Amino acid sequence: MTSELLTEDRGRDMARRARRNQLTRAAHWFAGIEADPYGLVLRAGTGEPTAAEEAVRALGPLHHSTLLDTWVTADRAVAQEVVDNPAFDGPGPVADVPGGDPLPFRSAVLTLDRASAAPLAALTAFGGGLLWADDAASVEKRTATWARTVLAALGDRFDLAEDFARRLTGPVLAEQLGLPEAAHERFSRLLPDCRHALDGLLCPQTHATALAAEAAETAMVGLLTEALYESTADTVRAAKIMALSAAEATAVLIANAVRLLLDEPGGWQRLAEDPDRAGEVVEHTLRTAPPVRLESRVVRTPVTLAGTELPVGARVTLLVAAVNRDPRAPRDAPPFGLSPDLHFGLSAHLVKAVARAALRTLAETHPGLRADGDPVTRLRSPVLRAPARQPVAAGGARP
Repeated sequence: MTSELLTEDRGRDMARRARRNQLTRAAHWFAGIEADPYGLVLRAGTGEPTAAEEAVRALGPLHHSTLLDTWVTADRAVAQEVVDNPAFDGPGPVADVPGGDPLPFRSAVLTLDRASAAPLAALTAFGGGLLWADDAASVEKRTATWARTVLAALGDRFDLAEDFARRLTGPVLAEQLGLPEAAHERFSRLLPDCRHALDGLLCPQTHATALAAEAAETAMVGLLTEALYESTADTVRAAKIMALSAAEATAVLIANAVRLLLDEPGGWQRLAEDPDRAGEVVEHTLRTAPPVRLESRVVRTPVTLAGTELPVGARVTLLVAAVNRDPRAPRDAPPFGLSPDLHFGLSAHLVKAVARAALRTLAETHPGLRADGDPVTRLRSPVLRAPARQPVAAGGARP
């Protein structure tokens, strides 16, 4: 086949993907217009989705969004069964089920299944073959050093999400993955274009964003292949999963925790007086403002869930924030989120450790931190509800 024909085929394929992407976004909007609560969640404007999530709960333990052909739950027991049952697997489509993927630009890195994720867990554990740190304490110590460096370069007013949380995750992750210092800057430059990957698992991103994300993921694989100390198929795959699942989720977790504390009278002051409460704050944030609000799974073998028979290919979405609010859940139930069965099974421990250290260092450095304007939520971000902007003022700083 000539290069002209190859180029023409690629162009037609890209046009088909772009059209399917637009149609999926239109379907979300149409479902929202028709008052489908799941459609309202996925439309992902800047408004708070709690009312739509609670509307799903009111429809029973397992609601079928007929317009979007997705089963949705806010029930803790049902969500737990989905995570625990191997009949439910990664968010990608089933090969033998017609219709293809309604999200044609979905991240190739984050659509792994359980069988692919399980053998990588030993590599990404503390003390495993991939991470530099032997334990969470070592991660927190190094994160604190990086956090002080980032904060020292900021003025009295800065954007908590962009200038601190996101700027921090790049060098921390690069170091933990054992990349040589010469590769840190390039790694950190690639992460911003990857930040939409988790949202893109359920919500079509703009065409420009989707293309930039694909290019960044490809470049990230190349960088990791060249720069990892032991570059094998497994270490490269594990490292890229960690990078894409951990970076933005960590930044959102930090930003959400600070927002909750600043919204609560005396909340930030209490952390500043006792920075070792950072771990407690992280757990509270995972429960009340989780950095990942939606988890999606696809049925791989026929299964019955909440009394409903689901065929192969059926899609199920867990409303994580609503699951955490389930009044029927046990009082001592841990926060439901950063699910242990897929990509977060490889990175959740790192996300939490970095967030703890970031909050502790921020409280030690800026005990007088305060909001300096209204936060703005990024559009097309139903999974993360990621901050596009979160201005703060440092106030008084400790020497």
